[in-house]
Amino acid sequence: MKLILGIIIGVALGGYLASNMTEEQRGRVGGAAGKAAGSVKQSKLVTAVTDNASKVTDEVTDRVTDAVDAAGDKVADAVSADGSTTAS
Repeated sequence: MKLILGIIIGVALGGYLASNMTEEQRGRVGGAAGKAAGSVKQSKLVTAVTDNASKVTDEVTDRVTDAVDAAGDKVADAVSADGSTTAS
């Protein structure tokens, strides 16, 4: 209920102010509102890119770790099989 009341008061106050503003003042307010909306959109974009980059980085790290582990296992198996340090 408080939210609806707040919206109604905001719309009424906004309408009153808009009707009593000069054209220049309306332009400044509109520009400021546009910048605010743009920064919110940009913030969402940055968040989405950051989240997805983090996901990709995690997957790459997992694959590299798996490859290193597999290579280490192969070298260890080769060394323990014949007692030498050269893998065949």
